[in-house]
Amino acid sequence: MKGTKELIRDIGETLTDTIRRNKKTALAAIGATALILAVLSFSGLTVTKEHGEDHGKEAAHTEGEHEGTAVVHLTKEAQKSSGIEVQTVSLEPFTAPIEATAAIELNGDRVAKISSRTSGRLVKITASQGDTVRTGQALAYFDSPELGQAWAEYAKTKGRTELARRNLQREETLFAKKISPEKDVIRARQELAEAEADLSFANERFHLLGIDIDQYEKKQGGDHPLIAVTSPINGSVIERTATQGEVVSTEKTLFTVADLSNLWVIIDIYEKDLGRVKPGTAVKVSTTGYVDKTFRGIISYIGEVMDEKTRTVKARVVVENTNRLLKPGMYAAVLIEAAGGTERLITVPEETVFLDGSRNYVFIQTAPEKFEMREVAVGRSLGKRLEVIRGLTQGDPVAVTGAFILKSELKKSELVDEHGHGK
Repeated sequence: MKGTKELIRDIGETLTDTIRRNKKTALAAIGATALILAVLSFSGLTVTKEHGEDHGKEAAHTEGEHEGTAVVHLTKEAQKSSGIEVQTVSLEPFTAPIEATAAIELNGDRVAKISSRTSGRLVKITASQGDTVRTGQALAYFDSPELGQAWAEYAKTKGRTELARRNLQREETLFAKKISPEKDVIRARQELAEAEADLSFANERFHLLGIDIDQYEKKQGGDHPLIAVTSPINGSVIERTATQGEVVSTEKTLFTVADLSNLWVIIDIYEKDLGRVKPGTAVKVSTTGYVDKTFRGIISYIGEVMDEKTRTVKARVVVENTNRLLKPGMYAAVLIEAAGGTERLITVPEETVFLDGSRNYVFIQTAPEKFEMREVAVGRSLGKRLEVIRGLTQGDPVAVTGAFILKSELKKSELVDEHGHGK
């Protein structure tokens, strides 16, 4: 279909030719022309102003320079008042951190699996899963045949020792009065020494069972004591398998206690990155459970063996977990702040790039008062800056601030037709 200008030109030439050939039909031709123009005007095909013509807006207007390009015109005064800042794109050195996957585990140096010292029956349990316990605190008590035998032997030996001590005192008194011979004193001393040795052995048996018999007799006395299952560390009871009344053996783990304020993060480091990490390197740990939080740690150990299938080496990070947010068993993402690996990238502030539909765009200044919208592809998020992997080249003048203002002007123009009326 012909354009509006070409159509009007054709009509004018036809009208001139008609008048030249037949003056009588001139009025009819003029009338027909007027009718055609009226129809064209009604259908929106009349002559319009150029896109670049000012429609009474002082600050800005937009135009389609060519198919697929959107351009915004904005005066210098309007740019200044809108806070639009333009910077020249350049390649910037950037040391990329190493990204790795990880799993959170208990600190192997601060976990204890607790079992009984000997076989027996649990008669009392004083700790439950989730309890906070301290070093030496009793978690449960149990009785055993070995304990009963040890107590009987102790009581027997203790009585014999007391008897031998009194006998020695009596023999020493008689010898002093020249009533008994010295050999009776010597024999009494020997009997006491033997009894005390047996008593010491009985005490050691209690010590091996975890019982301070002297303290027990001072506080309680009476029946034989129970064997306490105690915690060797400060921490929390994360597992309890003990049930009151059950008979247990030394092989069964009754409690697991762990210090959860300090955890391990086990990282898989790829072979290509090994040269950039070492013990003492700082890392940042993040989890899907706490997207707004970052946990800092230090690499404390790098493994000696590489996994042949994944081509990775295990590294261990120690992370403080004071608020108990991290849980053993969680998966994590780790950024290793490693040295080396410097790249030269094109980066722009986050606010420079805006989303329109499913695509990313920036505004390039193509003239002092002219900005062109250009599609870009972004890569990594580098703090408050974005890596641009396609769409910008070194030297491009890009609007690093005010992209929202320029986009608003562009959208505003889409609501206005070329006559300046709302669509």
